[in-house]
Amino acid sequence: MQPFLPKKENPPNFSNPAAQQAYVQETQNGKALLQKELDVNKTEQVLLGKRVLMMKEFLNDLPASDPQYSMVAVQIQMDQLEIDELKTRAALLIQKIAEA
Repeated sequence: MQPFLPKKENPPNFSNPAAQQAYVQETQNGKALLQKELDVNKTEQVLLGKRVLMMKEFLNDLPASDPQYSMVAVQIQMDQLEIDELKTRAALLIQKIAEA
C-alpha cells in the first residue's frame, strides 16, 4: 500500500522551459525537490498509462496482417517497461522522502 500523497492543485506548464526552471528554483530543500520529482513521475505514469490504453484500442482495430500491428504491439511493450521503471523510481523517491 502506498502512502497518501496530496494532489497538486495547479500543476505547472512544463512545456515552457522558464516555468520548468521556476518550478525547480522555488523549492526550499531537498525533500521538497524529491516531492516535486515524485509528482512529475506520477504524472508521467498517468500519461503513459493513457497512451498504452489508446494504443491497445487502436491495436484491436488493426488486422494482424497490417504492418503497423507489430510496430504498435512493440511500442505498447516498451511503454509498459517505461511505466514499470517509473513505478520503481517512484518507490525509491517515496523511501527517500520518508528518510529525509
